[in-house]
Amino acid sequence: MTQAQPAVTVCIPTFNRRELLSRSLGSVLDQSFEDVEIIVSDNASTDDTEDYVRSIGDPRIRYDRLPSNIGLFGNLSRCLTLGTGRYRVMLPDDDSMLPGNLEAKVAFLDAHPSAGLVHSAFRHLDDGPTPVGETQNWSRLERDTLETGLAFLRRSLAVGGIVCVSSVMTRSSMVAGERFDISDGPYADIALWCRIASRSDVGFLAAPLSGYMVHGGSASSGFQLVQVNGGQHQMTAQHADATLQAHGRFVQRADISPALRAELAAIVAEADRRMRLTVLANRTIPPNALRMIKQAVGWGKGSALHNRLSLDGNTSGGPGAIA
Repeated sequence: MTQAQPAVTVCIPTFNRRELLSRSLGSVLDQSFEDVEIIVSDNASTDDTEDYVRSIGDPRIRYDRLPSNIGLFGNLSRCLTLGTGRYRVMLPDDDSMLPGNLEAKVAFLDAHPSAGLVHSAFRHLDDGPTPVGETQNWSRLERDTLETGLAFLRRSLAVGGIVCVSSVMTRSSMVAGERFDISDGPYADIALWCRIASRSDVGFLAAPLSGYMVHGGSASSGFQLVQVNGGQHQMTAQHADATLQAHGRFVQRADISPALRAELAAIVAEADRRMRLTVLANRTIPPNALRMIKQAVGWGKGSALHNRLSLDGNTSGGPGAIA
């Protein structure tokens, strides 16, 4: 008997992180939406990952072990091809789904056939099972939104990326033949979302539906893209370099008109200028002193200095580029 096609394929790339994988995998199994296949793509782990996954005994889970390690982006790209679900999630083994994640995103994509992907707000994770801190919203949108791909591109380029990878659900048809291209640098995911947006609309859900973990063994930390200071995640010069690489290559290679290419290139250049100013300020001015300076000059959303210097004040993407 042929098994029916599942609505969603969730692929979890992993390597030697059985303890973190258990939380990630458990968060998928706990979802209210059950029409899902879960594929653990094991990048040749040498710990007890295989024994753990096979011990769960849930028929929705498939364990797929590589004979040799093909690297982070190789395994992520592999997750774009495994399984048969009409929708697809690539869930890093150190991140999690929060309650209602699959149900909400399947409903959104079902209701909006023009959307090639939907992403959401998220919360940070620490070593415990419960999310910590405030809701994180890189998108800056305040409500559930379906936006044109071009609007998404302008906003993403203007602020240096607006999507958390673990919050994304794509249509499988939109990533057929795609990959996480190592030539796009550490933020190869940013370039992939841009390519999808160049061919479709993009959805956003304001509820925090995913959990994102930055720790010593995470990809972001390994590439030195972020640093944690007093519980706050701060961008680094490497973050600015990686963002420029991903966005710059997308603009150079996209199948767009010369006029649009020039417009998007200008947005990328302005965002890079503002990002490097932020990195410089964070590196050279102590946090308390920086807060005092901002208070003294009346720094805040809508102020002249904020509009001129900050990423959030960057409207080079056009009116309303930043919500």
